[in-house]
Amino acid sequence: MSLLCLILAGGKSIRMGRDKALLYDFVNQLSQKLTSRGIRVIVACGRRNRASLFNSECWFDPADSLSLADVIRAFVQVHDEEIQLFPCDMYNLDDEAIDAILAQAPGVPVDQDGRVQFTLARIPKGCTFSTSSSLKGLFSDFERNPMDFLDRRLENFNFPNQIDDLNKSNQ
Repeated sequence: MSLLCLILAGGKSIRMGRDKALLYDFVNQLSQKLTSRGIRVIVACGRRNRASLFNSECWFDPADSLSLADVIRAFVQVHDEEIQLFPCDMYNLDDEAIDAILAQAPGVPVDQDGRVQFTLARIPKGCTFSTSSSLKGLFSDFERNPMDFLDRRLENFNFPNQIDDLNKSNQ
């Protein structure tokens, strides 16, 4: 089976107030870890002018896309492989968590707090999506994969105080 990983790194976060994709050089590090496992990686980087920020092949947002769901739907339509999504803001992912995500069946992980992690979805080959503009709608028919054993490694970082806390814990 051919697997393609799509790292979602489209740009500045309104809640964070800065570009999460550039923090800790996480996107390039994640890409390197996935590539070293023999997996093809593409970074959904938003606009063309962002391609130079990443060390991987890049996918640009289609001109008519209005949401992340639109970007993912367009990507899936032109790639005939099973696709594993990764967000650019899960800075606690370690090798064990990456391996668990890569081993999941098609579906959407559910973290220890019961949150559905749409940006870690595994999309089966040949998938056709609804026209929903939300991730919840896009993945509404997908199985849910319990991944509570990964604890806080599936935490999304959306606010500056989370980055402050992470920096303090790494000191």
